[in-house]
Amino acid sequence: MTKVKKEAVSRGPVPCNGKNQLVIALDFGTTYSGVAYCFANQRNTEVVAITNWPGAEGEATPKVPTLINYDVNGDFVWGASVDRTLHNNIVGVKLLLDPSQEQPVYLPSVNMKRTLRVLPKPAVEIAADFLGAIYGHAMTEIAKVVPSEYMSLCEKQFVLSVPAVWSDTAKNATLEAAEMAGIFPVTLIKEPEAAALYTMRSLDFSLREGDAFLVCDAGGGTVDLISYEVAAIRPDLHLKELVPGTGGIGGSLLLNKLFAETFKDLIGEEKEIKIRSTVKRAFRGDPKEEYFVSFPMTSLEDAPKLGIEGSCWKMTGEDCMEIFSPVINRVLGLIDNQLKSAIMKRGGKKITMRATKTIDSFPANRNCHPQGIFLVGGFGSSQYLKARVEVCHPGIQVLQPADAWAAIVKGAAMSGLPSGSKIIATCSTKHYGVQACRPYELADHPGLPIIISEYTGFKMVSAMTWYINIGDDIQRDQKIRFPFYRSIDGDYSSTDLIFTDCLIECSDPYVSASFPACSQARQGELD
Repeated sequence: MTKVKKEAVSRGPVPCNGKNQLVIALDFGTTYSGVAYCFANQRNTEVVAITNWPGAEGEATPKVPTLINYDVNGDFVWGASVDRTLHNNIVGVKLLLDPSQEQPVYLPSVNMKRTLRVLPKPAVEIAADFLGAIYGHAMTEIAKVVPSEYMSLCEKQFVLSVPAVWSDTAKNATLEAAEMAGIFPVTLIKEPEAAALYTMRSLDFSLREGDAFLVCDAGGGTVDLISYEVAAIRPDLHLKELVPGTGGIGGSLLLNKLFAETFKDLIGEEKEIKIRSTVKRAFRGDPKEEYFVSFPMTSLEDAPKLGIEGSCWKMTGEDCMEIFSPVINRVLGLIDNQLKSAIMKRGGKKITMRATKTIDSFPANRNCHPQGIFLVGGFGSSQYLKARVEVCHPGIQVLQPADAWAAIVKGAAMSGLPSGSKIIATCSTKHYGVQACRPYELADHPGLPIIISEYTGFKMVSAMTWYINIGDDIQRDQKIRFPFYRSIDGDYSSTDLIFTDCLIECSDPYVSASFPACSQARQGELD
């Protein structure tokens, strides 16, 4: 039985309402992580991302590799300071927080159970070490620009971003790791939600009440998507989720694997990293474009048919397209599915989309169609991805914020501010309910064993009561109450009035009153 802590179903960041409050956001990513901060009491406050990291001196970057190594003495090395050639590096520790979730095939070790057995300590403790390291470094960097006297007066509010489709188990483990690292109180925010808050502030994109848009967070290891509808514009922008967030394994790590397979017979790993980064940024989808890659420190045999001559390789646009296509098509498919759900929720007709073709039919009411698609995250900054999305969805504006890679961590920090854009409602991604006795109804409870109540004499059945269903709109701070009663002895004490029950979650599309509730049910304690 898995305990579902109340924090794991936190309904979004709690705006800071005190003076002298420092909001610190942490984007704990599969491949890269970042930290940003802002001060809540400043007018027109600026959100600042940490860009100076150990091991990457002289290179301003909002992210640090989520890379960890423990040497034989147990000493901890993290981020860009880790020697990437070491065989015992820990990669993707974020995914190890919930081994039951889908795992990417492009990580060095795909057998998560085996990986967990050989780790020097539990995954949650490793995550705590890493979170503590980036938090400690961030505080050192903040102290360089903020007077210590003022810092001592500031109350800290922490925000942690998590994938939209992250399980409650993974959320609980993330919160536990954060607390072990001295990071609390913590509020969770979905990564696409954070990206939406930042994008709406940073882009010149006109929205009216009732408009909708989709956020695609294509990062290193995962792709998350959520659609939003504008509920209000003044005095502040209020958004609500249209349909449950979706996502999958994918992103730039898979692209890196494909590049590595292409380069492995030509050059060493160190040069390959630099080359693929250059090509990934430069490629825009032109099949006639050519990239001349020189290897002055190597002696490659000439192979004109392969484009290799004089230790120089001519990489064509077609070569790039072949490498990019599997990753791009996977992201396009996820975007298509999210768009179809959003369009239908807004009253549109079901339409067929293809990742490689232009949509040739739209809903009868074009107002049902989202007005924009926002691409964020490391892979979301790809110009080729943007071009392909524009081809597939010509009726929708496709936008990328200037610093798409830092959009999530900056948006997470913004979510802690007392005013500004807010997400006022979300969509449930699962069914939630409890098992209890209820009056027997033949139409509702066929086949369920009948129980005669010793208190009332009525026919009863032990059945599920579902409080929340997939797709239900849930308002921020909404309290959902259903009446229940328990029969207890007359000579009860105060401790007899404290009850523990099982909260059942289910991710099947449809559920019934029967128990076990569904094929993908999980239980957690509920006080």
